[in-house]
Amino acid sequence: MNYELVETFAVLAKTMNVTKTAEKLFLSQSTVSYRLKALEEELGVILVERDRGFKHIKLTDYGKYFLSIAIEWQNINHKIQNFSSSPFKKTVSIGVVDSVNNYLFSGIYQEIIKNNPNVQLTIKTLHTAEIYDQIDARIIDIGFALNHINQPQIESVKLLDEEMILVTKGKGFANLKEIDPKELNPNNQIFINWGEEYLNWHNKNIPHNSSPKLITDSALLSFEILDEDSWFIAPNSVVNKLSKKFSVHLLLFKEVSPRRTIYMISNKNPLYSNRDAISEFKLLINKYIITQERWQQEFKEGLLKPSS
Repeated sequence: MNYELVETFAVLAKTMNVTKTAEKLFLSQSTVSYRLKALEEELGVILVERDRGFKHIKLTDYGKYFLSIAIEWQNINHKIQNFSSSPFKKTVSIGVVDSVNNYLFSGIYQEIIKNNPNVQLTIKTLHTAEIYDQIDARIIDIGFALNHINQPQIESVKLLDEEMILVTKGKGFANLKEIDPKELNPNNQIFINWGEEYLNWHNKNIPHNSSPKLITDSALLSFEILDEDSWFIAPNSVVNKLSKKFSVHLLLFKEVSPRRTIYMISNKNPLYSNRDAISEFKLLINKYIITQERWQQEFKEGLLKPSS
């Protein structure tokens, strides 16, 4: 099979646009169409559904399945082309939700760069649904998501349960260490969706008969716009990092505390060329999380200490 046919399909599957594919590969649109047809004839299946003129296209089930094969072929072809000129490095591609990337994993990235020069990391910031889709298609090797979604080809492991902390500037909270969530005014809430487990807690403990002041997916923005009337809830790792830059009051919750669960997910049948690197990366992550759990416990204990 001609590699150019596979490469053209892989690019088309990403762009979902013949014109953009032609531009990326420096080809004419007719050549892109010819290569796709030639590939389909060689495989004996339809990979792409298209209307007249290729204005609207989408992958068939065969196309979605073949995409993972095409990506693996691309990876292997790239390694072959650079085999003699590049130093050997194990490659790992990961997809991570924004808050975990920025406030929890920066330390492990620094550690890998410093102590594991033979590992080449590719890091993508993605939403949970995108992470599952790209793990399933083997576009990325490991994902870190906020929800557990049952999929037959995906292995999901609970990596970390983070305790959530109330953040406010309200003067009435200045001398408190803990709070009952039912004492909070839901109209003053800056709401952030921290995943499935957190939502279950939120729905049980925060009154539903009102609307939040603001809904956002940015922890940094929440800190920046927080005023004396407002409050929001964030994970230990986020609060630990950002509270050093802002003057805020931090409170734990009485009795049952909300949690933010992080899941480490991977494909049960990873690309063969990446299996060793994936296993090594998982070991590094598990060791790093043990350290994080200890630091988070120390941060929590510090919040409960009497003010001097």
